[in-house]
Amino acid sequence: MSFDVRRGSIFGLLGTNGAGKTTLIKIAYNLLLPTSGSVLVLGANPMQQGIKIRRRMGMVNSEERSFYWRLSGRHNLEFFSSLHGLNHSFAAKRIDELGELLDMDYLDVPFSDYSSGMRQKAAIARALLHDPEVLLMDEPTRSLSPEAAYPLQDFIRKELVAERGKAVLLATQDMAEAERLCEDVAIIDKGNMVFLGALNELMRQGRDRLGQDAGLGDIFVDLVGRGPDLG
Repeated sequence: MSFDVRRGSIFGLLGTNGAGKTTLIKIAYNLLLPTSGSVLVLGANPMQQGIKIRRRMGMVNSEERSFYWRLSGRHNLEFFSSLHGLNHSFAAKRIDELGELLDMDYLDVPFSDYSSGMRQKAAIARALLHDPEVLLMDEPTRSLSPEAAYPLQDFIRKELVAERGKAVLLATQDMAEAERLCEDVAIIDKGNMVFLGALNELMRQGRDRLGQDAGLGDIFVDLVGRGPDLG
């Protein structure tokens, strides 16, 4: 399995639960060791230069449990800033900047009072504290309603990628989200890659097989059912 994520783009890892998306994200972030093969992030191997590379990466997942619920969002972010080695005055300015960027006017509210959407914004803010070049996002909007998910998706696409040139690796099983955000995708099924390429090429191939009304969800189900032989 081999793919590249370009700066200023969103690469989608598409697959159902258990397909291997989260495993790939964790290997890239050096939370798991691969049993074979290798991963290069910003030209370096995370297994050999883990601390150095993770300073240039941020990670967001769908089931964030590491925030302290009795603390405010601001105090949580101050704590995580200290783990990144950011000095207090810089961190304070950065937190205010991210609060404004993400429209978080509730930074001083206890985290226990946050809605799912507010928690996900806090998780994104935490991942951006040190202004990473690469973002790994594991189903970042899975628990959100469409009303809460769409603004976050727009933020990722417009602010992080188009405006700031981040490289984003997005793992998702939400085909509508993938269609809105991704330029290139890999479809993974049980650890095997059954498609790799541009999203528009995937749509073209799929509609040639299934008809012009086929959506990404239809094409995904067809490919996963057929296996790696694209035909």
